[in-house]
Amino acid sequence: MLILSISMPVFGVTYTINVPGMHCPLCTAMVREALKKVDGVKSAKASLKDNNAIVEAEANVTKQSLLDAIKTTGYEGKFID
Repeated sequence: MLILSISMPVFGVTYTINVPGMHCPLCTAMVREALKKVDGVKSAKASLKDNNAIVEAEANVTKQSLLDAIKTTGYEGKFID
């Protein structure tokens, strides 16, 4: 008997989130690590240059879960369309 396994691909999304107030490498590291803890986040980068975080995540990751993660670091985030 042959059993075929078919799985649906999970398409990813990329978000850019402005995080005003980050002013040092520790700030960006805290934001990056908080975002990476969200289930479904594949990668997260944060930049002092433009105060943005770039997040690559599975399609089921909600924007609110990312904003909540940023909030745990003491910062507020705003999605850039």
